[in-house]
Amino acid sequence: MLLLLVLSGTTSFAQISSAHMQEEVQIDSVLMFRELAFKAAKTNDAETAAIYIDKYVKRTLDFHFVEHSSFNYISEAPEYQALVEQYVPRFEWIALFYIYSGLIGFFIVFIINIRKRKDQLAALLLSLFLLIHSVFIIHVGLYTMNYTFELPHTQSMSTVFSFLYGPLLYFYFRRIKTGYKPKIIDALHLLPTLALVIMFLPIYSLSAEEKLRMMLGLGTYSSNPYGQIVAGGKILSLIVYASLTLMLFLKTRTHRTQVQTPLYLWQRNIVGFQILYALVYVIYGILLMADINTGLIFNSQLILMSGMVLYVAYVAYSRPKVLMGFHLESNYLKYKNSGLTNSYSLELKNQLMHLLDEEKIYRENNINLDSLADRLGTTRHSASQIINEHFNQNFFELINSYRIKEAMEILKADTEREKNIIDVAYEVGFNNKVTFNKSFKKINEVTPSQFVKALYT
Repeated sequence: MLLLLVLSGTTSFAQISSAHMQEEVQIDSVLMFRELAFKAAKTNDAETAAIYIDKYVKRTLDFHFVEHSSFNYISEAPEYQALVEQYVPRFEWIALFYIYSGLIGFFIVFIINIRKRKDQLAALLLSLFLLIHSVFIIHVGLYTMNYTFELPHTQSMSTVFSFLYGPLLYFYFRRIKTGYKPKIIDALHLLPTLALVIMFLPIYSLSAEEKLRMMLGLGTYSSNPYGQIVAGGKILSLIVYASLTLMLFLKTRTHRTQVQTPLYLWQRNIVGFQILYALVYVIYGILLMADINTGLIFNSQLILMSGMVLYVAYVAYSRPKVLMGFHLESNYLKYKNSGLTNSYSLELKNQLMHLLDEEKIYRENNINLDSLADRLGTTRHSASQIINEHFNQNFFELINSYRIKEAMEILKADTEREKNIIDVAYEVGFNNKVTFNKSFKKINEVTPSQFVKALYT
């Protein structure tokens, strides 16, 4: 038998290979590939060993075979290193960045949807947009480090979202700009995605083994099924929806909305991201369909995606209301004819910060918008504008937030528990315990009593 010849080492590799071709039907080829790989590695024939290692892996789907200790003899050989790079899980900084960004995306989706007093539709659209981005970049991160071989059911898992990027961002932008409410006919925008789902259902129903063979290009489907159809369709989708978003942005832009407010910057950056991503993907898609190396452009689009996720995370943390911008923009627009210049607006903001931080006017239980305007030396209307534009709050929300912040500091410092909660409420400017409790719970999601109890448990 050929296997005995291999084990005895009495014949050359050329003779073995020839004998293998003649007796292929009669022998256990898998075991033969294994022994041939070991034999070649032992004699430092890296090229031959790599050929049979690859054959063994593709026949058995045992990717860990590449790491067998018998291949230490050829561990530095380029042919062997190529197999390691192809099959063995490895660490990549760029992949770690993608996965990190994707996990941040999942977290922000959670945060956006647990916030109270939000625009439910805008939150849903932005959440779905972030979610499909996050799934995609995590998938790519796993693929880059060869972990998809360990998780075969991740094969093509993000492909069916390819035609959703454009519509989700466009309708989110339309919502925060105009308060648009979707109609039944808008469901037509989902038809391309439905078609993709139907196309990929047979692939998703494959077994883990079949998906592994597919990844290796050995299955019924290629390793990148319907690649040109998806790339071409995504190019068209991104161009169309980026154009629609840009036109909407330009159409609704006014002199007032061009003031460099957080809301305007957020909307401008969203439009800029969509256009830039569309341009990068058009280049990537054309190269992909032409079967030209896309390494640099591929990573460029992923870095853009990851950057977008991290940017949304930053805005969600620092300016959460900006994400749901329609109602906030309405507040900006109602001050259109106020005549308040940018420099005067900043001057009033600084005066207000001084009154709050240094003079602590919020402690006065009879403070109101009129008295605040008097201290600022401006009108009630302008005072309200300053609070809305610079703090994204109304007068009472701003005052009560300062009161609650100081109340928390007093309660934390009262380690001997000598102060009554009602005394603290009066000290920071509240007129009654009911209003204090309601404001405290709104900001902290616990009552003052629960807060104090948590401090000492």
